[in-house]
Amino acid sequence: MPTLTGTISYIKNFIQDQDVAAIVPSSSFLVKRVCKWIDFDESAVIVEYGPGNGVFSEYILDNMTDDSTLILIESNPDFVETLEEMTADDPRAIVVEDRAEHVEDILNEHGFEEVDYIVSGIPFSFLDEETRVELLRTTHDVLAGDGKFLVYQYYNHLEEPLREHFSEVTKEREYLNIPPTIRAYEACK
Repeated sequence: MPTLTGTISYIKNFIQDQDVAAIVPSSSFLVKRVCKWIDFDESAVIVEYGPGNGVFSEYILDNMTDDSTLILIESNPDFVETLEEMTADDPRAIVVEDRAEHVEDILNEHGFEEVDYIVSGIPFSFLDEETRVELLRTTHDVLAGDGKFLVYQYYNHLEEPLREHFSEVTKEREYLNIPPTIRAYEACK
């Protein structure tokens, strides 16, 4: 999980990049809580919005099958560099420097029509209403019929919008994180 160097890098990016929502990387408890909704025994295409320094990415890569694919969409150049170094020897990982709003184009560029899971820690509260609604719509559209959107947020502002776009939404809290009381959502298509 996070190293001291990784945490210092994360803090630096938190200060410099307004799109970084947390001062430190997610805890292993939060990672496991969110990722429990992924069936790691099955081949899958997984997208991660805003992977930061790769705490979730590393866990997903360690647990997914050899024929699965993980597409990491990150807009912060420092984090992109970290992710590229972390995944350099893993052909299952694709690192893309872009924004989550462009997920459809990114998938098309890499030959994917739909995905099984999307994991997201991007701060939806930082997005304007139009961007948030469009991203939720696009996320729903690129998921396979039984796909899941797994999202964690610091505030309880996303539950209602998720229910407007997804047929089933499950919410849990994770207290063992900084800050505590993170909300983890499983939204099923």
